[in-house]
Amino acid sequence: MISVKMERVLDTLTTHYMPFTLLSKERLPEVVNTVRFIEMREGEIFQITGGEGKDYLFVIEGALNVITEGNVRCIDGPEETRKSPIILNSKPSTSTVVARSNCIICHADREMLDELISWDEIVHMMEETNEELAGQLDKIRNSLVFRRLPSEMVELAFSKMRTIKVPKGEAAVEQGGEGDSYYIITEGSAEVYSITLYDDEPQKIADLVEGDAFGCEALISGGTRSETVIMKEDSVLSVLDKGDFEEIIKNPLIKTVNQTIAKSMLDTDYVPIDVRYAEEYDDSHIPNAILMPLFELRNRLDELDKTKRYVVYCHAGSRSSVATLVLAQNQFDVVSLEGGIRDWEHETNSLE
Repeated sequence: MISVKMERVLDTLTTHYMPFTLLSKERLPEVVNTVRFIEMREGEIFQITGGEGKDYLFVIEGALNVITEGNVRCIDGPEETRKSPIILNSKPSTSTVVARSNCIICHADREMLDELISWDEIVHMMEETNEELAGQLDKIRNSLVFRRLPSEMVELAFSKMRTIKVPKGEAAVEQGGEGDSYYIITEGSAEVYSITLYDDEPQKIADLVEGDAFGCEALISGGTRSETVIMKEDSVLSVLDKGDFEEIIKNPLIKTVNQTIAKSMLDTDYVPIDVRYAEEYDDSHIPNAILMPLFELRNRLDELDKTKRYVVYCHAGSRSSVATLVLAQNQFDVVSLEGGIRDWEHETNSLE
């Protein structure tokens, strides 16, 4: 739980600072998990380390200097970082922040922010075809198995799911039955019962609520179900059949290539597409890359040539995976750059 003051600061961040201003209202509560706020008094010195990628640093209040590898950047006020944040070097490199007045700064985990941006785009794509289903998508995303999958694979799973209704008191699955499906509760709740060699009758072992899932263990192990799940109320379940479950887990849809292979592709006839924001592109991009931010991609497909082949990249690979999914669904020959420009060790250009 954050303080009233930090709530105000968070509101300022999401209202006035790119790329937070582009996030949907559904994503905004998750912003708190991607940032940390640091209060500094005038004259105070603070050392900060970036993450695996080049994290963002925003000034919410005050003026300060940021020193990185001997280079000094003077920030005279918050407005200087609203559209163009300070970009920190990857760890283990550190930057030193010197407060010239009382300050509040925001350190944003860039890779987690990329995930939010990517997820927003997937939900938006779903809304265009079925707004009601899009409202259930977050529950699918937060189930245990799908937390480990790229967001584009969650979208694929969701498109293959069917919906069933199970009345109060009825068992959705029974212990000893075949593991043929994976279930997520999108409306309602349930109780889980199991009987072991030492029990005379089933014992309640868990309660399930909206967003919880069951049926995974039998699918992965190949054995029979080890539990019975009974609905506590009339419920709606999203169901992914065994074949689709195995396909999505074992055969990722998105084609990715490592940095070495991507460089060889680009040295032949592949065309790079940068799906980051313009500010990121201006800072550093692969030579001859087409700038096509992810949020614009769907409306600019006619600018691309289906007779050409493309390597899509972003900061670390999250947004490019979503873009690759969109392009692949539209019959483009496309691959995603693993690790993005974060790990790119070859030539880059800058507009600065």
